[in-house]
Amino acid sequence: MEVASINAEAILRILLVFVRVSGLLVAAPFFSRSFVPVQVKVMLGVLLSFVLVGYAAGPLPPHAEHPVGFMVALLVEAGTGLLLGFAAGLVVQAVQTAGELIGFQMSLSLAGVYNPIDGATANPVGQLLSLAFLLLFVLLDGPHHLIRALATSFEVVPLGGAHLAQGGALLLGWTGQFFATALRLAAPFMVTLLLLDVALGLFARVVPQADLFSLGLPVKLLAGLAICWVFMQGFAAMSPALVDGMVDDLARLISTLAG
Repeated sequence: MEVASINAEAILRILLVFVRVSGLLVAAPFFSRSFVPVQVKVMLGVLLSFVLVGYAAGPLPPHAEHPVGFMVALLVEAGTGLLLGFAAGLVVQAVQTAGELIGFQMSLSLAGVYNPIDGATANPVGQLLSLAFLLLFVLLDGPHHLIRALATSFEVVPLGGAHLAQGGALLLGWTGQFFATALRLAAPFMVTLLLLDVALGLFARVVPQADLFSLGLPVKLLAGLAICWVFMQGFAAMSPALVDGMVDDLARLISTLAG
């Protein structure tokens, strides 16, 4: 009977760890992308669960042995993993939002471009910045930082005992930081193209017979591509600061979830 209880407790612990790991893989940068097969995500979740279960050495919640209590613990663990994944993914979403703003200013939003990776429509600049940052994220050991943060969460946040309300409120408060990062990245394009719009407006007043619509689109597109070429040269230098900010946010979120 004692051996059976030990095995049952170990199985419950691994299941709870697997749910938290799976929640992070669903929402975290790179792992959540549709180009990563579902089978790979499941196998990676199982592997990480057996590797990280040793970090979750704390006692199980008292209600975990009851069927209803176990379901509650599973929901708490899923919410914990999702919060960690969403917090890590804010920086990637900020970069993609900046690309969307840039593409809109360059008039690339006039024609939707089908994206076979995500199965949605998006402008090429947004996809370019997003995929470039994902590449830099991998080169800067971003997945390693995520796994290390996940291991730290098992040491600090007990299984089934995360304070999701406080963590959700903190993540909601970072929404302003998300938009601020996107605007800072898109600011050079927005200011330059705004000045170009003013110049085109003055040109239209001086030369009323000019076809401003036919002239403005290619001019804004060429100017945007020129700025994009300059911007991409310095984007790699900005990426370590973005990844470091993600690591700091994850550490703060883990501390908040631990209460």
